[in-house]
Amino acid sequence: MTQLSLATDSLWALAGPVLAAGDANPFAGTIYQAIAAATVFLVVFVVLKTKAWGPILKGLQDRENKIKDDLEAAERANKDAHANLKAYQEQLNDAQAEAKRIIDQAKSDAAKVGAQMREQTQSEITMMRTQVQRDIQNAKDQAVKQLVEEVGLLSTQIAGKILKRELRPEDQAALVRDSIEQYNAAKN
Repeated sequence: MTQLSLATDSLWALAGPVLAAGDANPFAGTIYQAIAAATVFLVVFVVLKTKAWGPILKGLQDRENKIKDDLEAAERANKDAHANLKAYQEQLNDAQAEAKRIIDQAKSDAAKVGAQMREQTQSEITMMRTQVQRDIQNAKDQAVKQLVEEVGLLSTQIAGKILKRELRPEDQAALVRDSIEQYNAAKN
């Protein structure tokens, strides 16, 4: 509000009782009454201007400034909140991308480990199979050798009984060697 509009409002407020008295002419009366009214008006106007309007206008101006400052602060807070929200959203997106990368890496690593374990297991099975076959062949060879020796010994004993004589150990060893050689030749 301006000072002029406040002065006009005050004048109408002071003139209200005069107008209410029923006279249509507010200036009816003597010149002294008009001067007294003008003097009272000026005194009231000066008092109101210095004591009331100044503080009222200052209070209104202070209130307007505070509202303006509050609005600016709210706008800054809103911008800051939007900036923070954008930063948090970017961090969230980065975290999601990193989590996806870690999961993909873990899946890849798991697949590699699985393939390595299958390969290692297959290699171990092959080695075990080879070792078992070798052990079986060795046991078979040893059993055949032992069997040939026993057959040779039995053959020698039978031949000795048939011939009614006893073979010497050298003859027996030669007979066993011959039998083993014949077996190996037949095997190959």
